[in-house]
Amino acid sequence: MEVISSGEGRELTLTLRGELDHHAAKEAMRKLEWELDAALPSKLTLDFSGVSFMDSSGIAVVCAPWAAALRSKTFRRRRKKCLPPREFSASYRLRRGKRAMKVKPNNYIAIEFPSRSVNEGLARAAVAAFAAQLDPTLDELGDIKTAVSEAVTNAIVHAYPQEIGKIALRACIFDGNLLEITVRDWGCGIADVEKAREPLYTTGGEERSGMGFTIMESFMESLAVRSKNGKGTVVTMKRRIALRTARR
Repeated sequence: MEVISSGEGRELTLTLRGELDHHAAKEAMRKLEWELDAALPSKLTLDFSGVSFMDSSGIAVVCAPWAAALRSKTFRRRRKKCLPPREFSASYRLRRGKRAMKVKPNNYIAIEFPSRSVNEGLARAAVAAFAAQLDPTLDELGDIKTAVSEAVTNAIVHAYPQEIGKIALRACIFDGNLLEITVRDWGCGIADVEKAREPLYTTGGEERSGMGFTIMESFMESLAVRSKNGKGTVVTMKRRIALRTARR
């Protein structure tokens, strides 16, 4: 992640270039804080036109300069004057009355990787390449990549806060161009899933925006979260890709 500074006087423009995911967010925040401390601007502009990908980590990067300003004595003086799980499955179930019937996918991929932040980009790229066979639009593919980024980042940050653990990702294609993505970890689990799914709720500190589950739910057609304390978490997302002929 490249951060370029420009501007005159007390006006500062910071231009970000590259992919802004969890792996890059910490470095971007460190660079932003250094530029702010050096320039002490009265007006700050963040230019994201050079960012090729951004998930909720980008929201935290946007909030970082505000948090830094809140901590500064200069801002505080001005502010007084003006205020503003169960088994990991490669199939889904169709409900018919009281019975549930498993349906096998037409195609699938499964990968495992350690919970290192650099592997978030790997997971995103793998699912994007797999989903390409459904011929999605760029917007659809962007939504899928962002949702995967959020799910994997949650596992990296929250499931294994003090250690490196295992993350399993599975993507399946079913009839009707239905894409199902499952991300599983064997970490500490989520004490209160409903609370964790609330917008802006986070236990990850100022570098997390608390919008992960909200973005997953917004960008995918369905989201299911199963978790047990000390046992891990399973996140399942589904998105149906419209057929090209239906788009015309």
